[in-house]
Amino acid sequence: NMLRQEIFAYANVPYRIKPYNKILDNPKDTVEFDFQLDKKITKETELKGADGRLLKDKTGLNVYKVNLAEKVLLSLLTKISNFIPEAGIWLNTQRPEWNDANNALVGNGTSMVTLYYLHRSLSFWHKKIHGLNFDTIRISEEIFKLFQNIKQIFEKQECLLQEGFTDESRKEFTDMLGSAHSDYRNAVYKSSFSGKKLALETRKLEDFFSIVLKYLRHSIKTNKREDGLYHSYKLIKINKTKISIRPLYEMLEGQVAVLSSGYLNPKESLEVLTALRKSKIYRKDQNSYMLYPDR
Repeated sequence: NMLRQEIFAYANVPYRIKPYNKILDNPKDTVEFDFQLDKKITKETELKGADGRLLKDKTGLNVYKVNLAEKVLLSLLTKISNFIPEAGIWLNTQRPEWNDANNALVGNGTSMVTLYYLHRSLSFWHKKIHGLNFDTIRISEEIFKLFQNIKQIFEKQECLLQEGFTDESRKEFTDMLGSAHSDYRNAVYKSSFSGKKLALETRKLEDFFSIVLKYLRHSIKTNKREDGLYHSYKLIKINKTKISIRPLYEMLEGQVAVLSSGYLNPKESLEVLTALRKSKIYRKDQNSYMLYPDR
């Protein structure tokens, strides 16, 4: 029921992610602080309490309310828009993963760990959407447009799943996704949401999750190492026409993530566990595992 109930809000956070072209210029410096907005939020909070920190509608008077489906979809679209085929999710926003060690990867790193969990999340929602007893969900027109743009990108490039990605096609794909989300967020930063809601067919949402899962599975398949483990993180090198990839050494969190991703069948999971026991991550004296090999 909550998927359709408009009882949820957005936080009005005074940070602004830069436009995509600026992120390409310097992927290690991608967030700006809006001091003027911060003062406005502080003032509103003093007058209205916690509601002062929530995003308002176009009038600036009322809290903008949406349903759970929109909240979930936007978080998924945001992660998907940072997807680099066969590399993972781009760590480009100065908001790295749960592991502080990843601070070193901001800007020039990608996370297969996040991709494995994204596969798990999309698999869950794909099944959930399939079982709904209603045909449409109302979402903000800005997010409806973002959804359509990203869906079109995945559909048009599907042939690359057979051919495999070159450094050039990987850059082109990444640019299209990054630009689509950049256009969305810059519009919302400027004018908030219009307030207009459009009906998104659950069938189209299910189809979208299906095709994104194909891309994620392709990336997972290409990230199986020769020793039977799976890559956790990668380094990327970007220029005007190419994105090249270089793998990092084996890490425990990648194996944990792929084992819980829903991608592996029981036999494949056992193969990962067997490879893990034979790997440099295993410590025989403790009968346990390290995060990464003691080099």
